[in-house]
Amino acid sequence: MTIPKFTRQHFVLLADTIAPMMFSPTDIERMADILAHTNDRFDREKFVRRATEAWEEKNIQPEDMEDTYEYYFNDIIHG
Repeated sequence: MTIPKFTRQHFVLLADTIAPMMFSPTDIERMADILAHTNDRFDREKFVRRATEAWEEKNIQPEDMEDTYEYYFNDIIHG
């Protein structure tokens, strides 16, 4: 199978549209590994950063962050 040559527009579409639908940011890392083979000029770090920001925007709400931090700090303080 021949892998198509992806362009910047493809990477932007995937980062902004598909990545937020992934189960977790770890899946974004896996997608980036695959995409690295589609274009020698693929900027993996830039893609992961953009895709992760899009994922967080869709999947982590401010109220979720407060609960996460409260749980984390209570666990540290109280053992």
